[in-house]
Amino acid sequence: MPLKPLEVEVRSREGKYLSARSFDLYVSKAIAELEGEFGVAYDPAQPLPEDPSLARAVFEAGFKLLLETGVYVVEQERIAKFSEEELREALRSCKPVLTIGEGEEARQLRAREVGSEIPPLVFGGYAGTPVSEEDYEPSALSYALEPLVDAIDHGSISEVHGVNPASGAPSEVEATIMELKLLRRALIEAGRPGMHVLACESSASANGNLAAISLGLLKRGDAHLVPVLNELKVGYSQLVKSEVGLLCGVYNAALVDPIIGGFARGAAGTAICAVAEVLASIATYSAAYVLIHPYHIKFKATSSRECLWVECVVGQAGRYINLPLVGDVWPANGGGVIEMLYEVAANSAAAAASGLNLLGPAPANGEKPNGCGLEARLMAQVGRAVTGLRPREVADIVEELVKKYSNTLLNPNPGLPFRDLYNASERKPVGHWYEKYLSVKRELEDLGLHLPE
Repeated sequence: MPLKPLEVEVRSREGKYLSARSFDLYVSKAIAELEGEFGVAYDPAQPLPEDPSLARAVFEAGFKLLLETGVYVVEQERIAKFSEEELREALRSCKPVLTIGEGEEARQLRAREVGSEIPPLVFGGYAGTPVSEEDYEPSALSYALEPLVDAIDHGSISEVHGVNPASGAPSEVEATIMELKLLRRALIEAGRPGMHVLACESSASANGNLAAISLGLLKRGDAHLVPVLNELKVGYSQLVKSEVGLLCGVYNAALVDPIIGGFARGAAGTAICAVAEVLASIATYSAAYVLIHPYHIKFKATSSRECLWVECVVGQAGRYINLPLVGDVWPANGGGVIEMLYEVAANSAAAAASGLNLLGPAPANGEKPNGCGLEARLMAQVGRAVTGLRPREVADIVEELVKKYSNTLLNPNPGLPFRDLYNASERKPVGHWYEKYLSVKRELEDLGLHLPE
């Protein structure tokens, strides 16, 4: 079994002291050595590699990285380490299938493989993007009304009672409570009250999560986010959330977002680091499922070439982890901008063909709530269209799509706000945005992707 969060705390108290900067350099050096030892290299000529030996090498290198470095507990400024047998036992404890949601909205979230005939499970929503109280419920409703969306991960509340929420403060608690109340209302309005929610996006510390759980707003079978901090770090807030989640039956949904161009180095090192952080989330948080979100230090978006490569390789390495992995779809452009749709399509095809489930799309690099449920519809349709296909079979399609938006990544267009994209009273996207969606859908059909309705 994975270690309890309390045991991680105890180990860190007894572990080696190191400044955060020194640990960053230690991790980066270890990654560089492991790239050479296991022969892991990024080839830009192969944007979606399909090589079982590469997937195996990335997994083994990630396993060895965590074994060598352990995790850095921020508050202690010390390292908590694991034995090889503890990590193997943590892997053996993973559940490849989870039942999420209730009643008619119950779904099975699975550990998928390359070329799986099982469609990816789709989480729709802003995925933590800040959104106003006024627009929260109608925007969440736009995702919940999409039949192909299986679960929801929506935005964070940007302001509560005129106050910007602060970590650990009463404003954080108020914002998180408001988030869950509005989200529940949207699901009831959509006729889908049993839909699985990944929530408490408004809670930067553990306080908001604890309030939502204590009030029954986040309940057994729901999930909350427990990030692994960059790189290979954990903090008390995440350990507290994971401990309470385990006690209350709330799924711990881990987020790993290693930074390409940071201490994780390039794409090859970032893939190794991502695997190590997935394993760390299992060992420290007892993660039930894990969100894979490589972040490019220059381009940010997961739709950049290097990030697509990382999601592809980590998805394939998932066969050695046997835990549901979810690929984040994080376009640089926002709603109303056709390049956003190309990003969503490319990212969804690459991730789903590589064995990942899908989450998002978070508009405008998750910075502005400029999106609606229509983009999640496209994400789900592409995910289903590539079901049964392998990375090599979608590589040319993805390459054509990347060409259509790659020149916008450095200076993306944030797009239009929710109310300019979606008619809330009629419950449908506005005409100009829907026409762009249809145009991209026709282009995808011409490229050989047959999207379901």
